[in-house]
This record gives sequence, C-alpha cells and structure tokens, in this order.
Amino acid sequence: MAGRERKTWIIFPEYFDKKFSRSEGRRVPEKLAVNSPNIDEIGDILDSWDIPNRIEKHQHHPSTWYESNGRVIIPKQKGNKQELLKKIAEDLKKRRKN
Repeated sequence: MAGRERKTWIIFPEYFDKKFSRSEGRRVPEKLAVNSPNIDEIGDILDSWDIPNRIEKHQHHPSTWYESNGRVIIPKQKGNKQELLKKIAEDLKKRRKN
C-alpha cells in the first residue's frame, strides 16, 4: 500500500478465540480470549461504544479460509488497533461472565 493509508480497520472474531494460538491468528492474550466469539457480539460492543461498524458475515480470516466466520470493519480510531482489540476482549469476557 505504498503512498496510501488505510482508513479502516478489519476485526476478525479469530482475534479473540481461545482455540487459536498467536501464530494461528489470535491477537489478544490467552487470559482475555473466549470460546467461539462471533461478529455479532463484537458489533454489539462497538455499537455500545458508538463506533460505527459494518459486519460482513461471509468473509474469511486468512488462517481459516475454509470457514466463514465473518469480519467487522470500522473506521480507523485514535490510538492503535492492538489497544482497541484488548478493550473489546475485556468487554467480551465481561459479557460472557454475566
């Protein structure tokens, strides 16, 4: 992407899935990961934070090209993507406990 900056971030549920290792696509610490997260849960969290998002249900994470777990696309946020992913993971974990 030389000379052009991406204006969106893509978030896959695999980033938060406990069954994946870091090398398989998990992007959060294992203690924050949950079992089988889905894009609707992620979309609900982003909605609650007033972050506009678009869910694409039939997209694939590169490491799980054979599954359609979907993805969520959001406008680029202040800070970095990893910080946002950790906050989403914390909220997912909290919602799953209740």
